[in-house]
Amino acid sequence: MPQNKNFQKRITILDECFSSRTGFFTLEKLIDVVSEKLDLNVSRKTIQNDITYIRETIENKKSGEIDFDESPVFLSKIFDGKKKIFKYAHVNLSLGNQLLSKTDKEQLKETLAILSRYRNREDFFWLDEMFPRIQSAFNLVHEDYNGLISYQSNRDYSGESFVGEIHNQLLRKKILIIEYKGFRDESSYSRTIHPYHLKQYNNRWFLFGLEESDNYTGITNLALDRIITITETIDNITPNVTNWGDFFDQMIGVSFAANQKSIDLKLKFSLKRIPYVLTKPIHGDQRIDKTDPEKRTIIINLLPNNEMYQSILSFGSDVQVIEPLEVKARMKGITNTMNEYYN
Repeated sequence: MPQNKNFQKRITILDECFSSRTGFFTLEKLIDVVSEKLDLNVSRKTIQNDITYIRETIENKKSGEIDFDESPVFLSKIFDGKKKIFKYAHVNLSLGNQLLSKTDKEQLKETLAILSRYRNREDFFWLDEMFPRIQSAFNLVHEDYNGLISYQSNRDYSGESFVGEIHNQLLRKKILIIEYKGFRDESSYSRTIHPYHLKQYNNRWFLFGLEESDNYTGITNLALDRIITITETIDNITPNVTNWGDFFDQMIGVSFAANQKSIDLKLKFSLKRIPYVLTKPIHGDQRIDKTDPEKRTIIINLLPNNEMYQSILSFGSDVQVIEPLEVKARMKGITNTMNEYYN
């Protein structure tokens, strides 16, 4: 069947009509509903062809719960006067509930193949999570795939509700007024933000953008779980000039300070831990210290932040800070405090 630009819209509208448990739709009423929703005149022949397409599509996909050799897609012998009423014969019948056809799967695979070209770009980081989920949901891989991959997530994370809203606001490029309350703040306050970039780190989402205030104007980040409300203004944002790939290459995590200078962090690992550090680098700039004959020392050029210290502490006694002295001194202070907890 030839498919014009309104074909899928018509099919979706008709599918909703046939699934309705309360509405009754004759052919004439279907024509009126579709025409009204699309704001154009749809012919009787077009709707008849669409109905045929829906019936054949569902029959060909063979729902596992319904034998179409014995049961029709639509209820039969139901009329409004002399006019036949179109309604699915089963409550679970809907195009949205049907398995993908072979053609559907091939088209979806082709779409994923096109999107895969962007997986290594910083602004498309979400594709790495999306691909396995789609492949599993639509059975695009081996049937034993389900259960082979687990995803780290936090369903109770309160900032998740803002992700979709802010993503759309990033596309609209409008200045936002955000009511915000940090963990150390006694009360909330308004922040004027030019939104540029969303980033997920350690199961939390962060909005990066240009902040304008009396005390500071520059790039900042906001944790989505500390946002109370977002108001979109009619004003356009100042164009973004930051390369976010390069920006995040400077650090571990997401926190930073204005006018901060990078350091050369030198870490020496135990024999048992260094293989893991080499196969799963702490940071993209990580390199082996060529002056260490044991090849157990790495050097990373980065901006020091809380996430850097947390990363170092995660290795416990398997790591030693060699340089710089200020990082070594702070680690000594942290570990001394920890020792006091257990003495």
